[in-house]
Amino acid sequence: MDIIVARPEHVEAMTAITDRAKANMAAMGIDQWQAGYPDRATWEADVAEGMAYVGLEGGRVVAVFRYSNAPEAAYDTLEGEWLTAGPYATIHRCAVDPDERGRGLIAELFQFACDKAAAEGMTSMRIDTHADNAPMGRAVEKFGFTYCGAITLTEGPEAGGARIAFEKVL
Repeated sequence: MDIIVARPEHVEAMTAITDRAKANMAAMGIDQWQAGYPDRATWEADVAEGMAYVGLEGGRVVAVFRYSNAPEAAYDTLEGEWLTAGPYATIHRCAVDPDERGRGLIAELFQFACDKAAAEGMTSMRIDTHADNAPMGRAVEKFGFTYCGAITLTEGPEAGGARIAFEKVL
């Protein structure tokens, strides 16, 4: 899989992947991404900022995520303890085409993001997910992230929502 900075022509496929992920989470009873987020406008904004990435196979988008190395207010709400105090990067809005699951693509996204963060001088990588999102929780822990506690989302349609947060020292 090739991972590249997403371009405007990828937005439709990105939206389709996250729409399918939302439907799968709803079917599993997970109350994550059920308030209209992320949507096309979210991805368009991420693409415009240069923060959206896609995994491509044969020119087809098979995975998506947002990467940032800017501090996030929600992570200041941690009820627990981060592993590091230094600069960190984050991964958000990770999703893999449901037809491609089980192939380890999420680990490839995580590795790409961690390598990028390390090259930028970040101390760690942080990520969060809904407590009921067991598949993502397993993927995060399998990749070597450590559970650090709970956060409260501070922005967007899911503001006020609780999430579990993880960190991986780079």
